[in-house]
Amino acid sequence: MHGGRRHETRTGWLIGLLCLAVFSSAARADDGVWTSIHRDLFSKRVISQDDGFIHLDAPEKADDGAVVPIRVRIPPEYQGALRTLTLIIDNNPSPVAATFHFGPAAGFTGERMIATRVRMNAVSPVRAIVETEDGTLHMATRIVNAAGGCSASVPKDQDGATEMGDVRIKVLPPAAGSTWLTEGQVMLRHPNYTGMQMDSATGTFVPARFISKLTVESGGQMVFTMEGGISISANPHLRFILQYATGQVVTATAVDTEGASFVGAYPAESF
Repeated sequence: MHGGRRHETRTGWLIGLLCLAVFSSAARADDGVWTSIHRDLFSKRVISQDDGFIHLDAPEKADDGAVVPIRVRIPPEYQGALRTLTLIIDNNPSPVAATFHFGPAAGFTGERMIATRVRMNAVSPVRAIVETEDGTLHMATRIVNAAGGCSASVPKDQDGATEMGDVRIKVLPPAAGSTWLTEGQVMLRHPNYTGMQMDSATGTFVPARFISKLTVESGGQMVFTMEGGISISANPHLRFILQYATGQVVTATAVDTEGASFVGAYPAESF
């Protein structure tokens, strides 16, 4: 009887040790991936981690790996311009999901925010790295449980085939005659093919074709330019903060990897 308990205890201990070893091995592998990404993108520059400067909102478990909502916020305590925001998904085939370069119309005070939807191929750390005007780097990280997003089929009613390039912009109106930070949205019809998706009719892979660059301007000044990749979901949808005065024209210009250009404006009649 006692021997049985000792055997069960020993077995449980060995299983626990094995699980710990597997977890540790996975953690080291993830650390290795991040070390390589860090070196390739930022060389030996120091990145402050989870210091409260940047907040990253992401689901712990995604309902759909092809459409994972991501939101990055800079609290209003920080006063000053932002240079760049880089979104990284360590375990995606192409880890850099997008890089945003900010302009004067992104604002210098108040809470700044960018939200979008990404594809995730496997459970992975998701990272948001902001570079400030003085060259300091700050990072927030979340682990997201998702899978299969990069090879998932594009829904027939959302493939953008009939309206590819349709660009729509919305801006929440500020108080009459004022200039302040408000929220804008850009919605773009484009399948953003990853090159990993199978055409069910032909059994062949659909060639990669995605939005490689998106520029948003407000009143002729740049809000941001986004360099995109295959990790941005089909029909890219972005929410962001911009500096806007009543009556200004907001434009969005997108270019995809085939060289096609798509333009939209707010108000729509100004286009």
